[in-house]
Amino acid sequence: MEVTTKFEKFDRNITNEEALEISNITPDELNEIFDVVLKVDALIEREAAKNGLIHVDGKKEFALGPNRKVVLVDTFGTLDEDRWWDAAAYEDGECIELSKEFVRTHYIGTGHQAELKQARDTGAEDIPIPELPQSVIDDTAQLYASMYERLTSQEF
Repeated sequence: MEVTTKFEKFDRNITNEEALEISNITPDELNEIFDVVLKVDALIEREAAKNGLIHVDGKKEFALGPNRKVVLVDTFGTLDEDRWWDAAAYEDGECIELSKEFVRTHYIGTGHQAELKQARDTGAEDIPIPELPQSVIDDTAQLYASMYERLTSQEF
């Protein structure tokens, strides 16, 4: 399980020890967070499998509520936070990514990701995100609608 920080402009992987040091949580609270993540992932994986999906991984964000109760504070199980594969295709040796990853791939192909990395590495201001072509917008909308149906077993 990976732990990242939200205290910086960009998420950064950290060790469990660093998480405890900077977060003001106890080892028991960190273990409670890990327990919740495993339970949520098990639920997601069980439900997704019913509709031919493999839940690859996902992001979960937590905070401490009243009386230091661990609270899940962000959405999970969506195409924005999680990655999915088509199970039938995977069994045939093909990996079909069913998440926002293809939008990232589009930007990598245009060179935007490299330019953005260079700007960040040099401390320059982030460059503007180029507008997506209509075909990518349409494909994104179609993917999100079809995944809504696969994740919820309801018609979009």
